[in-house]
Amino acid sequence: MATASDFCISRFHDVLGDVMAHGHTHYWLHGGRGSTKSSFISLCIVLLMVANPYANAVVVRRFGNTLRGSVFQQVIWAVCALGLEEYFRTRVSPMEITYLPTGQRIVFRGADDPVKLKGVKFTRGYAAIVWFEETDQFDGIEAVRSILNSLRRGGDAFWIFYSYNPPRTLWSWVNRECLEMEKRKDCLVRRSSYLDVVDEHMDWVGRPFYEEAELLRQTNENAWRWEYLGEVTGTGGSVFANVRGERVSDEEIATFDRLRIGIDWGWFPDPWRCVFANWEPSERRLVVFKELSANRKTPAETGQMVVDALTFPAFEGAEPSFHDCLIYCDDTPDGKQQMMTYRREFGLRAHPARKGRMRRLSYEWLAGLREIVIDPVRCPLTFEEFKLKEYAKDREGTWIDDIPDGNDHSIDAVRYAMMEDVLRG
Repeated sequence: MATASDFCISRFHDVLGDVMAHGHTHYWLHGGRGSTKSSFISLCIVLLMVANPYANAVVVRRFGNTLRGSVFQQVIWAVCALGLEEYFRTRVSPMEITYLPTGQRIVFRGADDPVKLKGVKFTRGYAAIVWFEETDQFDGIEAVRSILNSLRRGGDAFWIFYSYNPPRTLWSWVNRECLEMEKRKDCLVRRSSYLDVVDEHMDWVGRPFYEEAELLRQTNENAWRWEYLGEVTGTGGSVFANVRGERVSDEEIATFDRLRIGIDWGWFPDPWRCVFANWEPSERRLVVFKELSANRKTPAETGQMVVDALTFPAFEGAEPSFHDCLIYCDDTPDGKQQMMTYRREFGLRAHPARKGRMRRLSYEWLAGLREIVIDPVRCPLTFEEFKLKEYAKDREGTWIDDIPDGNDHSIDAVRYAMMEDVLRG
């Protein structure tokens, strides 16, 4: 007898178990074409309804006229794949699927008809399951939250699914929200691609699909990575094409012996920002592993934050102790006063970064490194700034050789931390 796992790729097997055990509330599934994420979610919805007699489902797309040919057919496929046709009844007007033994329903709504969406009611149970298909098409996370606030009533257990193909640029709200979702304990994020499918079930995507994908891979790898792998490749104007997001373990941090620390001064709305990195000159590799950020903090307060960050055990089992490190700071007139406070009150070796007319050169130096690794969980602000930084455009929308100011507090802190290395070449 076929089971649910027979109809989903191995990459989703643990996710399926997590869904059925209600391990998380939010399930954020993104990936390229042919990655079977929508098929997987439709299976989950049917299984959850059968297993939970109080659970109804609402499937939402940005536009109502796209429902019938996509998610409606997708859920019908899931019902049939699981061999449950005799237990479900489908209707087109209103568009819904009913589980006959209990009367639970799966309803389909477009976000462009808020009256119908907010008017969803169930005679048995509540809207325990919500699926936002093509999440990137919604008008921002605020629109998604508004829909959830109107639906999540009447119960305690909820399963919220999100599925989409990522837009090219990290500037897109859904790509930025993905970074936030990765930090949430109640959210499971999973990316998939057709490569996860073809190794096990070539027939699910078909030979023509596979050959088309491989042709694009050979002729335009960047486009292939975006369209078929679901990677956020950028629009072609990224300043730092060498940035890679990767978790950095405590064990790895304990081995770092070339620490670089930089500070960009700020009060409000511009923040004070301090960034810690390790420099590997032989590999031309920079690893950013810690960030501190604050608004409306005095030099005495931020100085204490730096002292706390530099107080840690020198080795496993040792007592925490202060580590005296060089700190390079923005050398503005106000910054010089703050550095005096750091030295006088905390004994910190705060030095002005020799940044005079070095902005362009330091950007080029960082962009020319083999790799800049940033831990997106430990340093989300830094990771976002480096990934978002793009060259300016002229009036015709053509990229020009100019780097605009703005949203660069962590970048500046890293530049100051590395300025002596920049000057050495």
